[in-house]
Amino acid sequence: MNFRPTSTLGSIIARAAFKAERNDNANHLIDRLLLLALDEPHSHATRLVQMLAGEHNVAQLRSQIEDELYDEEPIDRTERASTRSAFFSKIYDCLASAAVVGESSNTGHLLLLVAADPTSVAGGILRRHHIDYDRVLDAMGVLAVDEDRYLDLRLR
Repeated sequence: MNFRPTSTLGSIIARAAFKAERNDNANHLIDRLLLLALDEPHSHATRLVQMLAGEHNVAQLRSQIEDELYDEEPIDRTERASTRSAFFSKIYDCLASAAVVGESSNTGHLLLLVAADPTSVAGGILRRHHIDYDRVLDAMGVLAVDEDRYLDLRLR
């Protein structure tokens, strides 16, 4: 499957990979990707969370994810490199399958993956804020499919 991320999503994945390598992180990488997407004030993911939880709740949601990630036990050092490598190759496949054929994947698709993951820290926190896969999918129909791309074009 051909994976075409918006430049915003591509940049987030690259930063996450860099941070994972620098900080020796290998666990909860999907949660860390979502945190980076929510750092972008006009990303599709941020706009969707604002629509579903309220604009003032985005910072609170981010804080809760960060707090829970901080409390998590790190995984064994020998597993880290292979886990990171497997994650970043798998995330491209997952994002490509979440996108509509012929459309670019954006940060909204990342939010959709997190909302669908019952094991992720961020997915659990989203559900506490009454944001689940179906609500994200419905809300994605309201925003332009390639919202991240439009943001990229406005910034040039």
